Amino acid sequence: MSSYPPFPDLSRAPALRQKETTIDPTLRDPMDNGMESTRARFTRRRRTFTVSIELLTADDRDTLEQFVQDVVYGSLPFIVTDPRNAENPQERTVRFSALPTYSDADWIGADTKGNAAQYRWNCQFEVREV
Repeated sequence: MSSYPPFPDLSRAPALRQKETTIDPTLRDPMDNGMESTRARFTRRRRTFTVSIELLTADDRDTLEQFVQDVVYGSLPFIVTDPRNAENPQERTVRFSALPTYSDADWIGADTKGNAAQYRWNCQFEVREV
């Protein structure tokens, strides 16, 4: 069994949102008489999860972008922990089905060392079970 890389540790934990979609495994073949022939393309239940991470720092964003490159933008699987059940968190093997998008979330003023102001980002992406 091959070992897949884990999702990177960030200062903010990813949240698998309630938007969970089951992929329809049905093949449909319309016929000339209006009937439709159907069969299962596959029997495995594959789901897509929307993942949100709020208030990413610049370092977190760089780490996440490097990870996206390391898993070749969705062609390689990786392990993500589903934190929704705190007593029994599940590890899922997934691939990116929609790459991360970022939006401005917050502005942080200059730090005590006089460094320039920093922004934080909200991030959202989708992963699909392998």
